[in-house]
Amino acid sequence: MDEPYNDIQTWKYKDLVKAFGAKEGEYKTYTVKTKEETNKLFENKEFNDAGVLQFVEIYIPKKDAPRALIMTAEASAKNNAKN
Repeated sequence: MDEPYNDIQTWKYKDLVKAFGAKEGEYKTYTVKTKEETNKLFENKEFNDAGVLQFVEIYIPKKDAPRALIMTAEASAKNNAKN
């Protein structure tokens, strides 16, 4: 998990919408950094009723992963160390 190839470059990902040709007024972008912000956005009537493209940039902690994935990676690492 700590290898540099797992790092996602910092960038203004919300700008991708414009980069792919969306015009002002045809889309909305959002940024959420916490679970509470995510829940609040998903409960927002305007967000749920939008008639335009919506892009949500979600920040998550660096080592956030499902437990099963972490266990699988650990098992693979142990298996690979044997070889």
